[in-house]
Amino acid sequence: MITIPDRVRSVAMPPIDALNTHMSRMNAEGGDVISLGQSVPFFGPPLQMLDAVRDAIDNFGPRLHTYGPDAGIPELRHALARKLREFNRVSFDPDTQLVVTPGSNQAFMVAMTTILEPGDEVAIASPYYFNHHMAIELCGGVVREIQLREEDGFQMTMEDVEEALTERTRAVVIISPNNPTGTVYRAEEIATITRELTERGIYIICDDAYEVFCYDGAQHTSVAGPSGYVDNVITLGSLSKTFGMTGWRIGYIAASAELCSQALKVQDAMAICAPIISQVAATAALEQMPEYPLSMISELDERRRVLEAALDKIPVLHWNKTDGALFAMVGADVAGEDRELAWELLDRAQVLTVPGSAFGAQWGGFLRISYGCSPRDRYEEALSRLVEYFERL
Repeated sequence: MITIPDRVRSVAMPPIDALNTHMSRMNAEGGDVISLGQSVPFFGPPLQMLDAVRDAIDNFGPRLHTYGPDAGIPELRHALARKLREFNRVSFDPDTQLVVTPGSNQAFMVAMTTILEPGDEVAIASPYYFNHHMAIELCGGVVREIQLREEDGFQMTMEDVEEALTERTRAVVIISPNNPTGTVYRAEEIATITRELTERGIYIICDDAYEVFCYDGAQHTSVAGPSGYVDNVITLGSLSKTFGMTGWRIGYIAASAELCSQALKVQDAMAICAPIISQVAATAALEQMPEYPLSMISELDERRRVLEAALDKIPVLHWNKTDGALFAMVGADVAGEDRELAWELLDRAQVLTVPGSAFGAQWGGFLRISYGCSPRDRYEEALSRLVEYFERL
């Protein structure tokens, strides 16, 4: 009898998949659902990127339609190294310490496959990013949750991390600005955590997908030191959110030459390489770094304030406002399960949100609301619908 191993069967699909499918069906049948769900920027890629893609289609010839190097085309690796040096103030050798991947989720999966033995533990902050949780378990690892607190703004300290560490801990994941909370971790805490974990020989997986999205004077801090490649630090990056190009699927791993050389085996088995056309697009997009994404910050910051004002009108919802990323973890003091509430909002208010329990069972009293994924007028309409819905309760 053919069976699916428990390692895969026990991993649940995130609820956002079913919610998105239902939203698409509703809209196809004449509905008018507005998404405040996925973390997809409202803006598209820079025009210079699109021009470069058109030029590549016309002039690249056969090279555009073949496999490229497993680690990524040289032009993109050098552009990434320049971005890391100038924006993040860390240095990586583009020839030996960078691997281009089909998105940062793939980068995380490659990293987990490269470093984990069955039964190894990986500590992740809770609320957690569900795709990280899934990847760890699919690779045979064990998730240990670092319990954070809403009243502390979901900040993470070494004391919090310490409680999740055991003799089986292989890695700790840091996402700042954080998904799903939007918290930008304090630089001094990141330095302490990095120092302590480095002394113990524990990997630090640093997911920088939202690095440019900081508000109210908050600043992103790179875990990698000035050398850029402390052996136990693995930096994961994404161009998806930064340049509004989620569908192009480009991410990267920046790490020691030894780790990258081993990660290439995994990359070759999983995908061989990222699509060449996407790599060409990413190379051109990086020429607009950081000016292009930073030009969107004032609009996103204003959307945060609009969300705050809307929530002030809904007594049963509360938000300890955070200062990064594209979303808010909003507490909901209502009867019933958060998943029931999310489906109710979808069906009755025609607004898609993500139930908090998707990010950990204990966060069932929350909803994640994205303030970055819909055009401004649609976003404000969605908030008006939420206010109207809760006024009727």
